[in-house]
Amino acid sequence: MNTPIPSLLLLFFCSFVLSCTPHDPQPEPILSSSTQVGFYTNAALKKLVTSNDSLTYKPADYEVTVHRIVYKTTLEDGVQVTASGVVFVPKQLTPAVKPYPLLSYQHGTAFSNADALSSGNLAIASFSYPLLYATYGYIVACPDYIGYGEARRQLPHRYQHRQTLAQATVDMLLATKEFLAKEGIKSSTQTFLTGYSEGGYASLAAQKLIEEKYADKISLAGSSCGAGPYAMSAFFDYVTHKPTIGGVANHIYAWQTLSYNSTYNVNKPISYYFKSPYAEQIGLSLDNARKITVSFDKICTDAFRAEVQDGTSAFGKALADNDLVDWSTQVPTRLIHSQQDEIIPYLATQQVYAGLTKRGSKKLNLVSFKTGYHVPIDVISLRRSLEWFQSLRE
Repeated sequence: MNTPIPSLLLLFFCSFVLSCTPHDPQPEPILSSSTQVGFYTNAALKKLVTSNDSLTYKPADYEVTVHRIVYKTTLEDGVQVTASGVVFVPKQLTPAVKPYPLLSYQHGTAFSNADALSSGNLAIASFSYPLLYATYGYIVACPDYIGYGEARRQLPHRYQHRQTLAQATVDMLLATKEFLAKEGIKSSTQTFLTGYSEGGYASLAAQKLIEEKYADKISLAGSSCGAGPYAMSAFFDYVTHKPTIGGVANHIYAWQTLSYNSTYNVNKPISYYFKSPYAEQIGLSLDNARKITVSFDKICTDAFRAEVQDGTSAFGKALADNDLVDWSTQVPTRLIHSQQDEIIPYLATQQVYAGLTKRGSKKLNLVSFKTGYHVPIDVISLRRSLEWFQSLRE
């Protein structure tokens, strides 16, 4: 029986359409909205003065536009959270020969939402540092993290928490790529990661996540991580059993303790972790922890100190879940830390360097300083990172 010609054409057309239809649905957009919140002319950049330890802007012929973006990220259990961040977009008065690379800057500890980038506080270091990178021709993406900015009303910040820091950083990068495409702004294929303190930890956590799950979407050219508590179990063992400086360090360590207590549903009372009268003081306000001048190990209970050293305990498992020592990176990576750091002990970087090297990380380098406290070294870390990234640019 002969098939009519029109039927054959219809059959061919249907086969063609079906063969061209993607089998996998397009990924759901992560970007929710974007708003321009600032603009620096070249003249303004040349006059810019910062109080952050002799940080000097040399903007050449750059001008920089600043955008606040809102995007979607997810928690470990799949719950979606609306997050925010800031993107710095440079532009040269003389058109650039090549597209600018993308750089993800992860800020250090923010004690309040006023310290978050999208808060609009232009005087904070977490704003001035990425602006410096932008004046060297980097499109800089800066996540607020969960608990700040748009997400502050949904959840408290999960301090030093691997999964939420990493995922918020990765999703910020993906949202930034969507934003650039929407605005018709080209970027190169290179992406860099950097941060210091909690930002250093967030950067390495994001690097691990990208290499494991997002390498097809984000091409990492280099990662420079400064003074993060990457070896979390060893870090907490140290601060609960060795002398520390008190004051602001107590605020940081107590914050992380209580953050893990709630994040991992350990749900023990403050009095389980801290002795009296410190438990009562911290219970009234976490800010009171920085008024406690004795070493952190002196305010911790014996039960808590023992649990930190017990890998089978609830808190011990929480610490282990945030360790970044047991993997291998193929990305050029620098770990920057001072041996004199009084907040994040140097052993955290020593252990992650040893762990990653043992597992075959051949592009890993340790940049160590014999002297220098936690805060002054952050500017040196920024400068060293910038110099190194410049050498890696294509």
